[in-house]
Amino acid sequence: MFRRLSALTLLTVALAALVGCGDKQASVSEGESEAIFVTLGKLQYQVQMSRQLNPADAGDHDLLAGIAPTEATLGSEDLWFGVWVRAFNNSDSIAPTANEFKIVDTRGEEFEPIVVDESNKLVFREVPVEGDGGQYPSPNSAAANLPTTGAILIFKLPYPTLDYRPLELEIKSSDLPGKKASVTLDV
Repeated sequence: MFRRLSALTLLTVALAALVGCGDKQASVSEGESEAIFVTLGKLQYQVQMSRQLNPADAGDHDLLAGIAPTEATLGSEDLWFGVWVRAFNNSDSIAPTANEFKIVDTRGEEFEPIVVDESNKLVFREVPVEGDGGQYPSPNSAAANLPTTGAILIFKLPYPTLDYRPLELEIKSSDLPGKKASVTLDV
């Protein structure tokens, strides 16, 4: 009996080791924090950081460049909020970055990023990412060389939204209908 039990235990351990030794990483579509890489299609995304932006601060003021005048004014109950994101392509072919993002609070309220014109080189855009280790923003870009190392998504949120945490960033692509990735933001 003991010999049979030992053989069964060894077989179970060997199978578990074999299953765990694949040459592909597990695909994760929901990240419980900003440190987690999430996969959508051929790309992996990582939220580098998220935080409230202060337009009176010189550095944050520059991040808010390129917002249309009709959107640039905050209401008395609003705040600017930035989420810095990177994308990586380890597949063998070019793939476009996601083009649909939103923040969702615990009430189910949804907020989309503000449209920013091309003058702001730090904003996340839909672009093709080269395969075999390509990344966005490009390692030689201004966005990749800031301490945040990501391209920013800019949101205008009502202050009370911060009371309904955790906030979640949803990532989607019109090229992948019905699929999404999400990351819980460390606010």
